Amino acid sequence: GGRRPNLVPLVTEAYIWDQGVFMGSIIGSQLTAAAEGTVGQVRRDPFAMLPFCGYNMADYFGHWTHFREKLGFLSPKIFYVNWFRQDSTGRFIWPGFGENSRVLKWVCERVDGVGKARPTPLGYLPTHDALDTDGIDINPQDMLDLLSVDTEGWLQEITEIRKYYDQFGDRLPMALLQNAAALESRLHGGANVAPTQNEELLSWVEVMKQSLTPDDIHWCNGSDAEYQFLCDLLVQRGTFVRLNPENHPNSFVARSNPDDVVRHSKDVFVCAQSQQDVGPTNNWADPQLMKDKLSSLFQGSMKGRTMYIVPFCLGPLDCKLSKVGIQLTDSPYAVLGLRATTRMGYRVLNLLSKDQPFAKLVHSVGAPLAAGQQDVPWPCNPEKRLIVQFSDTAELWSYGSGYGANSIMSKACFALRLGSVMAKREKWLVSRCVIISVAPPTGAKYYMCLLLPSSCGKTGLAMMVPKIPGWKVTCVGDDIAWLYIGRDGRLYAINPENGFFDTATGRSTIRDTGIIETIKSNTIFSNVAVTGEGNVWWEGLTKDPPQQITDWQGKPWTPGSGTPAAFWNGRYLTPHSNCPCMDPDSEHPQGVPISAFVFGSRRTDTLPLVHEAYHWAAGTAIGATLSTLDAGQIKYDPYAMRSYCGIDIYDYIAQWDALRDELGYNLPKVFHMNYFREDADGHIMWPGYGENSRLLKWIWQRIDGSGKVARTPIGFVPPAQELDTKGLDLSPEVVTKLLKVDRDEWDAEVDRIRSFYRKLGKVPDSLEAELKAILTRFDTQMSACGIPFSDTSVPAGAYHTQAR
Repeated sequence: GGRRPNLVPLVTEAYIWDQGVFMGSIIGSQLTAAAEGTVGQVRRDPFAMLPFCGYNMADYFGHWTHFREKLGFLSPKIFYVNWFRQDSTGRFIWPGFGENSRVLKWVCERVDGVGKARPTPLGYLPTHDALDTDGIDINPQDMLDLLSVDTEGWLQEITEIRKYYDQFGDRLPMALLQNAAALESRLHGGANVAPTQNEELLSWVEVMKQSLTPDDIHWCNGSDAEYQFLCDLLVQRGTFVRLNPENHPNSFVARSNPDDVVRHSKDVFVCAQSQQDVGPTNNWADPQLMKDKLSSLFQGSMKGRTMYIVPFCLGPLDCKLSKVGIQLTDSPYAVLGLRATTRMGYRVLNLLSKDQPFAKLVHSVGAPLAAGQQDVPWPCNPEKRLIVQFSDTAELWSYGSGYGANSIMSKACFALRLGSVMAKREKWLVSRCVIISVAPPTGAKYYMCLLLPSSCGKTGLAMMVPKIPGWKVTCVGDDIAWLYIGRDGRLYAINPENGFFDTATGRSTIRDTGIIETIKSNTIFSNVAVTGEGNVWWEGLTKDPPQQITDWQGKPWTPGSGTPAAFWNGRYLTPHSNCPCMDPDSEHPQGVPISAFVFGSRRTDTLPLVHEAYHWAAGTAIGATLSTLDAGQIKYDPYAMRSYCGIDIYDYIAQWDALRDELGYNLPKVFHMNYFREDADGHIMWPGYGENSRLLKWIWQRIDGSGKVARTPIGFVPPAQELDTKGLDLSPEVVTKLLKVDRDEWDAEVDRIRSFYRKLGKVPDSLEAELKAILTRFDTQMSACGIPFSDTSVPAGAYHTQAR
């Protein structure tokens, strides 16, 4: 900070580290007494070190500049304070002394990510209502003066700063001159001056600007003001419908083109030099041929539009596993989606040193505008839709679609597909799963990863409200985990995302109370219906539809219309901060320690309600054969990653198999759930939803060493009398059926699994060995008449007994 009666605002936050160093290098105080020198002259005291620096001050500046490289993700924010501003009569406007704690309070709020701020040419300044002024006598005009930016005054100041810098000659770090030039450009209205010194980023943006030819560019800062501006813009364009602010504050519904509503696997390609690196579950393309095709498609694709440059981070900002991505897009909807689901904005650019690598993501709706051409509410080009991953260069390209999964490229494209490539290379693991904690009224809290294929209720589990009194479930994430082995030898998980993007259609105010509470405000819905009162609606939300409804295509709708009011894939985008059950450690840079993997399938028979693998190899086999019954066909989905794995699925399964040797006795337990089993009349026997907490209770007990089990040929199950069914209308006979393991069904299952393995081409030997072991255990443990299970109790510690 300095002592200036004008020009310098009360408090300013630097956009990036180098800008903060620039601010520190020009600290100055305006002389007030003739004895000090010329009255009114500014005396510079860089970093308050002028009398104390024992070597060339320019080298000291360079020391600060290069220190950022050592800090990495741990670089502090930088602020500049000046509580000596005066009005025209010479009166100090700010009371100072102990009241300066109000300024420091805002600084702390900014560090914590909650303080309100507005971008200015100087940096971030508090908004008019951001500073706590309760109890002090300061009027609104004084606050405006304290936080104003005198453009002409600062342009004159830059001239003086350059004269000051001249004395240091060639030793002055170039970064300081560059920041002075950048400030001058911003003061002249150059809002698109890049708020970064990363040379690769600056070069790439310039190359892409020449290719994409946008009319304008905008560096996204992630502020609330920017968010509101883009929402208002989309309302004006007819893309968004603003919802009733009383029931859905700051929320909107987007209506997409009916031909641009889902992700199509046929449009997704993975490019790598070796086709073997891609495997049988991906569409491979030659990298150079695909580059040529994309160059043609993207040439001029943003003409008539704004190119938004969106910096974002997957994972907590101070986590070593986190990855920075920069997405170029011409879709404001994509910008809003990235803000809702990632850590986005200038705070991410602060993490990028001059030469730090980042993932490059390019997205265009593929609908350039000629001069004077009228735009449409949802521009897209579905006939030429293409989503491409370049594994060897960490690039992602998406063309022709504005739909969330195709335009918000941080999720499936980066966190899963490209993430699996990075994880294989860097020796960690990507998983498409829920991360939750489960805790009883008294006792330890255990974290679990739940891996289930689509349409199995992942998000419902993530935001579950348990039906068992006193038990609590908290959410770390609902879709993706990045897993690594910590220094203590245990497995840890971080959630790379910072928000939810999931299906809205079908959610119920009765069954899905956690989700409904989460999406009440600050939410962007897509392709759902809107009521006459300005509220959202979809089939299943309430028992009866409201009287007046506009469907997802903007047409009047009644129950007799013969078409759904909401599209089956209607979605919502909302930040984690909305969720009432987020775990307090969800943003911990170390992640959370995982005590169990819980796999899941959607099957009407064969698989019991819940069971525990005998050992890790058996658990690996369970994860490799997750399955769903779809239109009468059983479809296998290894680790729920078949559509999201950017590497050969064999290599991915092998990563799981290898964890046994890497973790040793720190292995999490492995379980499987199937709450979709049906009776002879085709009715699902288990109530599901919040009642699934009863299954999690038994899993918790097994982790804690208190849960009882019975043996079956496929693993441990809870004895029927041990499963907590208190308050449920379930007879002992139904519970027995839910836990039944049938020989005939498993003979057929083993044949199906072997057929699936042959389609994959190759699988780790341990998977085939486990199939043989299951059949052997049927021969030795059960009679031919299909006894559900034996009564042998097995202690929890027996899990790790495995020869290898």
